[in-house]
Amino acid sequence: MNTDRLNKWLTLAANIGVIAGIIFLALELRQNSGLMKAQSRTAMSQDVVSLLTLNVGNADYIDAMSRGISGDELTEVERVQFRRTYRAWIWYWNNLAYQHRVGLYDDAEFDLQIKTIRADMETFPGLKKHWCDYSSRDASAELTQAIESGSDGNFCRD
Repeated sequence: MNTDRLNKWLTLAANIGVIAGIIFLALELRQNSGLMKAQSRTAMSQDVVSLLTLNVGNADYIDAMSRGISGDELTEVERVQFRRTYRAWIWYWNNLAYQHRVGLYDDAEFDLQIKTIRADMETFPGLKKHWCDYSSRDASAELTQAIESGSDGNFCRD
């Protein structure tokens, strides 16, 4: 009888240990998720800084980008520069949409980024034209839907 009672107590202790282990694991996963979000946010911020400061000291490049976003005429070399720079932005935005979809970028910041992208496209006709010319090839479906939502399919026809 004492052995039976001891086995019950040991089984109870083992079960409590398993439950404590599961709780500890859940807390660790939650903490790890928070760290992943912070690391993701930091990396994305660094990417934006890199894109914003790309060739900032090159006056010819800055002039070409300024004319490109305004929709002005560019030389062939300038068109290539503009296209490649803007494609880098689209890939950054794809990453933003992906990070948002998997829960590593929160709704408020994602919505703010999308509003900023839309506002820039409405302000700078060259950006919108490039988006409309290349988004079907370069942009994810989620990104395209986020940017073009509310346009009833007429975003690129406006």
